[in-house]
Amino acid sequence: MKILVIGAGIAGCALGLALSKAGIACKLVDLKPAPTTAGGAFLTLAPNGIKALRSLGLESMLEGAGGFEQSGLEFFNANGRKIAAIKGENDLSVYGACGVVMRRARLQEVLEAAALKAEIPIEYGRQVKSVSETGDGVKVAFDDGSSEQADIVIGADGIWSQVRRATWPQAPNPLYTGIVDCGGWAKVDLPDTTRQQMHFGNRAFFGYTVKDKTAYWFTNIPEAIAPERGELEKIAPEVWLTKVRELNREAVEPVRHILAMADSAIGAWPLYNMPPLPTWHTRRVCLIGDAAHAVSPSTGQGASLAVEDAAVLAMCLRDNAEPQRAFERYLDVRKARAESIMEFGRQIGDRKVASTMGSWFRDLTLVFFLRMGRSATKEQYSYQIDWNANMAQEHLQ
Repeated sequence: MKILVIGAGIAGCALGLALSKAGIACKLVDLKPAPTTAGGAFLTLAPNGIKALRSLGLESMLEGAGGFEQSGLEFFNANGRKIAAIKGENDLSVYGACGVVMRRARLQEVLEAAALKAEIPIEYGRQVKSVSETGDGVKVAFDDGSSEQADIVIGADGIWSQVRRATWPQAPNPLYTGIVDCGGWAKVDLPDTTRQQMHFGNRAFFGYTVKDKTAYWFTNIPEAIAPERGELEKIAPEVWLTKVRELNREAVEPVRHILAMADSAIGAWPLYNMPPLPTWHTRRVCLIGDAAHAVSPSTGQGASLAVEDAAVLAMCLRDNAEPQRAFERYLDVRKARAESIMEFGRQIGDRKVASTMGSWFRDLTLVFFLRMGRSATKEQYSYQIDWNANMAQEHLQ
């Protein structure tokens, strides 16, 4: 069976490695021209994401990605008063893993290197133009005039997935949230933080964590009008940093200190919510990761869900001879979980948009909202993948 995976990011590389573990060959195709540093500042792999890597035998590769363990959150209002907290000190004993903070580019690099070491072919500089299913396969045409025939195609090509657009032309587009995310890191004279620190400012939301005199920071900037695709990439990082400093000039310390010590922002990215899709697959085409269910960065679950998807889909293809039955089983296992986390992320994101009345109401109700969210967090972190489980479709009956 020839499997063509479109996208060699976190989701695509994780899927290639999961399929390799299952004894299934595949080829990855990516739009970028060559193995390059991925975008984004930093991310957190949640306990469930760490356990998903563990199920694939890949947890040890995180040593090469750097990063550090950290669990828990503390929330502060614009005056610097702590208004809520989520404990995470017992995550290892409760969930079997702690979250790991790391630079997104490093996670991408180690996954890509692992895929190449496993002799998984990756072809670069190819953009999907069309996807056409036939009776016995799928034809993928590329914008350079070339095409490939495969038995199945997996779209792991992100929130703006060309596979999704080509296969489901009427599928909803991502919806702009009114927020642009910006972040980076800076050398600071601050002690390590035991939990990630979240500040609801009057004009912007700011979050950070400190490890070994380095502050990993991000800020959510309100922007009413959605930027054009690629528009933000043309703005110099130092211009973004100037804007971020201005929006946070009334913020409490150490927010201002961190921004004063920052050399530049790594970049800026508009945030989108992905409406739930009716389905993620046809007979021979299937979506994983952000292509199927892009979740808000507020959840801290994007990369973790992508690795989970990769492991589960590989198991389903391993245990079901017919691709459609494998996809149906994958959908049964994954869709409700992902959409629940998508909705939770939307609720969190709505609370980051600053306004005087909104800030007052948020400060008053955040602790109750987080209390309700504890059960959701427990469900997210407790998720366990058993690689030896039988994922055959008949086991559902």
